[in-house]
Amino acid sequence: MQESLRELYRLANQYRKPAFIERPYIGSPASPAQAETNASNIWGHMNGGFLIAYEYTRWWKESWALRNTAILGDWSWLNKVIVTGPDAGRFMNYATVKDLSRQQIGQVVYTPMVNEHGRVAIEGLTLRLGENKYMFTQSGAQSWLPAIHLKTDFKVQFEDVTADYTCYALQGPRSLEILEALTGENFRDLQFSRWRSTRILDEDVIVSRQGVTGEIGYEFLMRTDTGKAHELWRAIRRVGQDFGLRELGLKAQMIGHTETGIATVIRDFLPARMHNEQQVRKFARLWMSQEELDAFEPDLMDHFCSPAELGLAHTINLEGHDFLGREALVRESDAGGPARRFVGLMWNSDDMAELYASLFRDGTPTPPPDLPYGQFRLSFHKILIDDELVGWASGVTYSPNLRRMISLARVRKDLAVPGTELTVLWGGFSDEPTIKIRTRVHELPFIRQHRKDDLTSTN
Repeated sequence: MQESLRELYRLANQYRKPAFIERPYIGSPASPAQAETNASNIWGHMNGGFLIAYEYTRWWKESWALRNTAILGDWSWLNKVIVTGPDAGRFMNYATVKDLSRQQIGQVVYTPMVNEHGRVAIEGLTLRLGENKYMFTQSGAQSWLPAIHLKTDFKVQFEDVTADYTCYALQGPRSLEILEALTGENFRDLQFSRWRSTRILDEDVIVSRQGVTGEIGYEFLMRTDTGKAHELWRAIRRVGQDFGLRELGLKAQMIGHTETGIATVIRDFLPARMHNEQQVRKFARLWMSQEELDAFEPDLMDHFCSPAELGLAHTINLEGHDFLGREALVRESDAGGPARRFVGLMWNSDDMAELYASLFRDGTPTPPPDLPYGQFRLSFHKILIDDELVGWASGVTYSPNLRRMISLARVRKDLAVPGTELTVLWGGFSDEPTIKIRTRVHELPFIRQHRKDDLTSTN
């Protein structure tokens, strides 16, 4: 079974081969269980060739459960690379802006990685599994880490283990209760960004306290060669029913990213792993139609961002830490930081109501937002002051929890003050008209984060 999944994964990632002929799409490790409850009967394609269930119940109920009870989501599509060898620690430290020299076994560190120009090429999580053994998880990990290695002489080896592990996310205020009911163990002492191994279904499973939603949450990494990956999903779902858990489909998966103020590649910035505009436009074509790409005027490389421009300045360790792209980030720091800052935008509800009302009138309407958001479509919206371009809005979504349209944004730093009024230009994706939507700068996150809460003192 494991060799079959590995082979399917290999075939699914032959991106130069024709889809549905030589390049199949495959179910995630949880698909047999997900097929039982995927009421939409729609499967969305994500990284790694995996198909992810689109909508289990209703997307707004799934999003609401994230903040009020718990959700079970599938992030198994994230690439996972094991790094080993005598220089594994030194290599991983060189690869990221974050100083990993003191990372302990059992610790997880968020690790943005930049190119030589200091622009984010990839960002993900690094788990230290052993003395000279690390796992890095993020889309593109299997190509970016070897690319960095070509610039060095570190003695390391890489293994793409994407098909070998699940990545199921249990998130929400009742996730700890569900985890403890599932395992029969006390997990209150597991701190944020730590992992430990436990036994579930008579198999070893890595449980990591993590999550991009901002809520208390855990990720489950079970080896797929156990043949029990779908049983694990089913077991979490069954136990979670008593706590109000809902499965989270792809349709609602990214709402939590915007609510908690986390920049997501494609939605909020482009990965700086390409070298010229031609390559970037070829990449962009994967995420937008040709007519949308033709209508997109500005240089797409303007969406290559430094960590600080994405609100990640706190991850950069410039003192005593040598890493790829350090010189560029030193120059940025000496200049006072990036020209733009990462903020939230609260969209004016009256303007949104007028936008929807226009759909039911005669004339050519402005295109409606695709609720809850535009999926993984590449979509950057101009932010204006008196018709002057002052930034970009991205990650636009309707939040059922806030009952507002919200987005993230990169705006001129003098405007990054909560309450500042800005205008977003909506529409014009090809030949449609545009409309101006009033917005206000909102401090991030939109919803208070709980993922680092101390759980040892709670009952």
